Amino acid sequence: MIIDSIKSIIKYQNRPKRTRVKLVCGFTLVEIVIVIAIMAFLTAIIYASFDTARAKSRDQKRVSDISAIQIALEQYFQKYGQYPLDINTDTNFSPAFIGSLPVPPSAGEQYNYLPLTKTSGSSICVSYQLWTTFEKSNSYLDAKKGFNSSSISQVSPLNGYYECRGSAQQGVDASSSPLIYDVMGK
Repeated sequence: MIIDSIKSIIKYQNRPKRTRVKLVCGFTLVEIVIVIAIMAFLTAIIYASFDTARAKSRDQKRVSDISAIQIALEQYFQKYGQYPLDINTDTNFSPAFIGSLPVPPSAGEQYNYLPLTKTSGSSICVSYQLWTTFEKSNSYLDAKKGFNSSSISQVSPLNGYYECRGSAQQGVDASSSPLIYDVMGK
């Protein structure tokens, strides 16, 4: 028995070595680079469409916020017979008619308000201009009633209106950006 096991060990050692068959499997570097490039291209297309959708969503929030401010301004006018000189500091306006002024969706933006009067130098505000800037053009809003991209000038009136005396805001120059959402009261 021991002799048989020694014979089998010697027989095993004397066997010729087998050659391995090398199998080529996997991907070449060129194939991997092409797949990564295609994935990057598809990701860029998808990201661009999501970016457009997010910009339109932020623009819609701007319209909603401007509408909320407009409603509060009209309620203020119904109670006091004039519009406030400044919606940011007038304690009769906020929080009485609007809990708190809406915050624009992007940092560094603001909703602009310019009170207007019929008489140059008057502080009795009978109208206003309220505006913000869009990120994307919106054909629906371009045709909407109340949309106005006219500029306000302190020297010459727009449709018979002047800036109220004591107002801290400046008029909007609509020629500076084609994407200004601008509404006027009465």
